Amino acid sequence: MNEYKKFSYYYDEVMTTLDYEEWFEFIKPYISPNTKLLDLACGTGSFLMLCHNYGISCYGLDLSETAIEIAKEKAKINHFNIDYQVADMTNFSYPFKFNLITCFFDSVNFLKNKNDLTKLLNSVYDALDSNGYFIFDIFSKYMMQEYEDNSFINDYDTFKIDWQTKKINSTTLEHNVKIFEDDKTYEEKYYEYFYDFKDFDFSKFKVIKICGDFNDDLADDDERIIFVLQKR
Repeated sequence: MNEYKKFSYYYDEVMTTLDYEEWFEFIKPYISPNTKLLDLACGTGSFLMLCHNYGISCYGLDLSETAIEIAKEKAKINHFNIDYQVADMTNFSYPFKFNLITCFFDSVNFLKNKNDLTKLLNSVYDALDSNGYFIFDIFSKYMMQEYEDNSFINDYDTFKIDWQTKKINSTTLEHNVKIFEDDKTYEEKYYEYFYDFKDFDFSKFKVIKICGDFNDDLADDDERIIFVLQKR
């Protein structure tokens, strides 16, 4: 499965540059006092913990059992009431509806084909309340080119990471991750897939906004394309 396993234990330390506040500011216009938020591919829950601080009723799901285990522990330590589930974002259901569903940090690009994109949108549609919003991002063609042959090596206090990314065909990136801790080495491999606008069927939704890197429009050098959809 294309999921974080051992890397989940190191995710928060490696991804300290992620600006969760920036993402929260982006979704603010779509939040009301009684918003019930579901974050797909929620990882270790850092974004939802921020949302919880603003009084939002938060739920999260992720395919990685390890990530959800960590997210639950973080919520417990901080006495946050956040509901976490291990689930596939292309096939999930809840006994109630959400006002807002999010899926960030190019998690949609982990889906391996257009059929999975359709299944994702169908599951989101079924889980949204009337006029509810779905906000997500994908990486751009510019970002695909930037990462088609990229390396990231860094030493942390207790471990070292060697992350190699290469383009293996016109639409696929392969991530090879090695983690060195004490005398042990952990290796994982992930794949991300490039998608264009035409790969999505938005017929069940009204497209409210499409922008790049939190701007009001799209530029050629934007790394992320962000979509705001509303259930019809």
